[in-house]
Amino acid sequence: MTQDSSGSAGGLPWDPLAAVAAGLTIDAATAEAVVALRDAGMRSILLKGPSLDVLLYDPEEPRAYSDIDLLVRGGDLPRAAEVLHSLGYRERAAREPSRIVEHAKVWVRPSDRMYLDLHRTLGGLDRDDVDAWEVLATNTHSMSVAGTEVEILAEPGQALHVALHAAVSGPVAEKPMIDLSRALDRLAPGTWKAAALLAARLGAEETFATGLRMQPAGAQMCAELELSREPSVEARMLAESVPYASWTVNRLITTRGIAAKLRIIGPRLMPKPDFMRVWYPVARRGTVGLLMAYGQRLAWLVKETGPALGAWWRARRRTQEGP
Repeated sequence: MTQDSSGSAGGLPWDPLAAVAAGLTIDAATAEAVVALRDAGMRSILLKGPSLDVLLYDPEEPRAYSDIDLLVRGGDLPRAAEVLHSLGYRERAAREPSRIVEHAKVWVRPSDRMYLDLHRTLGGLDRDDVDAWEVLATNTHSMSVAGTEVEILAEPGQALHVALHAAVSGPVAEKPMIDLSRALDRLAPGTWKAAALLAARLGAEETFATGLRMQPAGAQMCAELELSREPSVEARMLAESVPYASWTVNRLITTRGIAAKLRIIGPRLMPKPDFMRVWYPVARRGTVGLLMAYGQRLAWLVKETGPALGAWWRARRRTQEGP
């Protein structure tokens, strides 16, 4: 997840140029976090960053990266949070009130404005009944980052991640499109075949194919892999760049069980107070202000539900009509 320039964390402005210039510092912070998690008995897998730089880019034209992305086992998240806290990081409230990102949490260290995204899964993997860690962590490689051996996804996992990132970011996101183009040009057909098998195990075949088809070479790869062209609501939603809230509607409709649906709705209806204080100034005025902010959020959710439901319904209708 590349940090956007529209927000700030912990009251600190985000300076992407300074972060890129401090690439060696980012690598050192990556090594520091990996070692700290390892010392606490936890594995972590480095996503993107230097791993994609080595895989897809040449030394004379490196891939710029401005934060750290680490994947950990879902059950390790509470302990991993304690480790990051001990290193000076603080969890940041979500970047905007319309999005509660579930695949990762953003942490920032005020002392050096270092950003770290702690992942429990990859963006684009939305199946609650599939443990992404159990699938992805079975096939990893290692590389040296700032003199420390860190785990990275094997090439099929990286190919899958590149395609998923393209799908969820959309065709207007330049960096994911460049990564995808380079991956299609440089990775062997066998790697893409293995990536497709990973996607199948993770229940992400449609999102994987949607990402690939954003490039002409990817559409050809889909044909070679014989990936289904069966239309799906999710693929149509990705193609039409529906409002983010439409994905919540889709998850609610496709998720079985009242308890599971409540786990989706709960954080959206009642975000943590820290989130509310970031995005609703009135929430900073004590208990009464916080209650007023929750009322404002409820009114905002009611307003957003109509357009989100409408976009989902149109995607579903067009899916039923066929490609």
